[in-house]
Amino acid sequence: MSDLRAVMTASYRTLAPDSARFLRLLGLHPGAEFSSASAAALTDTTPTEARRLLDRLTRANLVERMRQDRYRLHDLVRLFAVERVREEEPDTADPAVRRVARWYLRAAARAQLAEHPHFPTVEGEPEDAPLPEFATVGEALAWFEQERANLLAAQRAAFERGDDDTAWQLSASVYPLFEVHRLWHEWRDMHRLGIRAAERADDTFGLARNHLGLGDAEWLLGDLDAAVEAYESALEANAVAGNPWVEGFAERQLGVVAWQRGERDGSATVHLRRALEVFREAGERRGEAMALLSLADVAADPNNLEEARTDCEAAIGVFTGIGAVWSVAWARCTLGRVLTELGRAEEAVQTYRAAMTVFGEHGDEDSLAVARTGLAEAFARLGDPVQAGAALRAALDHFRDHGDHRSADVEARLRAIAAGS
Repeated sequence: MSDLRAVMTASYRTLAPDSARFLRLLGLHPGAEFSSASAAALTDTTPTEARRLLDRLTRANLVERMRQDRYRLHDLVRLFAVERVREEEPDTADPAVRRVARWYLRAAARAQLAEHPHFPTVEGEPEDAPLPEFATVGEALAWFEQERANLLAAQRAAFERGDDDTAWQLSASVYPLFEVHRLWHEWRDMHRLGIRAAERADDTFGLARNHLGLGDAEWLLGDLDAAVEAYESALEANAVAGNPWVEGFAERQLGVVAWQRGERDGSATVHLRRALEVFREAGERRGEAMALLSLADVAADPNNLEEARTDCEAAIGVFTGIGAVWSVAWARCTLGRVLTELGRAEEAVQTYRAAMTVFGEHGDEDSLAVARTGLAEAFARLGDPVQAGAALRAALDHFRDHGDHRSADVEARLRAIAAGS
């Protein structure tokens, strides 16, 4: 160890001042590996300058180039760099970490808007550091997959250094990206930390946004009691913050959970109609359509199918009008189910296939599996067990790969097809 330290110290002393400073600050990067753009934000340099200094440090064997534009520090080099910061310029550490955490927040928000243009990100004040450009949804999702661990690390680093606004804004701004990839536990953990940050900052809007996101994560994880508690906490915080987007979606989700729990006392419809009212008053068009879609689900359950079809088509019209492509696809899944029950299975097949095309383009394997289960039912109603079975087997592969409880239902349906029922 002492020999390695001696070698590092000797190498460090030969560095030019700009390279030495750059290396010191690299030690503060929250991620295990990083891009030149994030290194530029961390060190307050331009991307061009960051690449030049990274090349120089790579040649000096102080930075390792993993692949194109991905770098890392050996653990011992990182420790050495952090020691140098503490000894030589301790006051630079917190601002450096804040810069890179804010860069990850804003870059991830840009990826989020590429994937979901109507999601309200929370980015705070604009800053000068250049951000990645995403020409397609696929590019945004690929960036997220590459940087996901760094987003989590950046939030943690921001929180640990007292940058509470960045910590709660990060979790509030990007959780649909975690949803697309079924990263529900990471999503939940981000919101738990975001809530702690918002509490410390005494920010009711931050609390409302993070409780709402936490509720969605708990709901998808199957803990309905925890989901309801989170949605009610979101409404409580939002009573001060006064944000209609939060209120509308919290009310909508309380309605969805009530219906999912089998509550048939009208409480689900009360929540959903309250959500619809809030969204319409605020001009929140996507929220309006989501509330309509949930009302369609409720109407379809007791076989009030024409009302459900009307609500579905109204939702699709709103989604189409605002260019919410993924949401149109999701609404088509509900419409497909309604059409199947109405005896219009051939239309349902086309509706599901249109939805599946969009889910495939978005890399949304979970929604694709859900659409396939609906498609299978439409084929079954058409008397085509071969295609019904193929759709179910494709869905089952996905559910099994993720240990999803929905695999049991799909397996039962496959057995029924095999038995000829």
